[in-house]
Amino acid sequence: MEPGSLLTGLRAVGEPTRLRMLSVLAEWRGPRSGPLSGDEPGLCLSDLVLALGLPHALVLHHLKTLCQARLVETERRGRWAIYRVRGDCLRLLGEALLDLDGHHESGWRMELAV
Repeated sequence: MEPGSLLTGLRAVGEPTRLRMLSVLAEWRGPRSGPLSGDEPGLCLSDLVLALGLPHALVLHHLKTLCQARLVETERRGRWAIYRVRGDCLRLLGEALLDLDGHHESGWRMELAV
């Protein structure tokens, strides 16, 4: 993971609402609207709005930030947008953090500019 990507990811999850959104997207097991079937992962925007109790525009703003950080992906299905956690990128972010202590070997090193 590049240093810029690490900082972008940390900024994205550093905001409590976005961290909560990631948790809801990853763990939601309740009823859903939209074109999702069975245990298919993800939620549509209207489900996230209901689950979080936040205004549509605010949820969309936070989703945009999470998508730019590559922590959430979007899939279009007709008029619906399905949002899912990108587990691969979330794992990379976690590995980069673990690597900061020098005991975990993911091959990533952060260089700080002075």
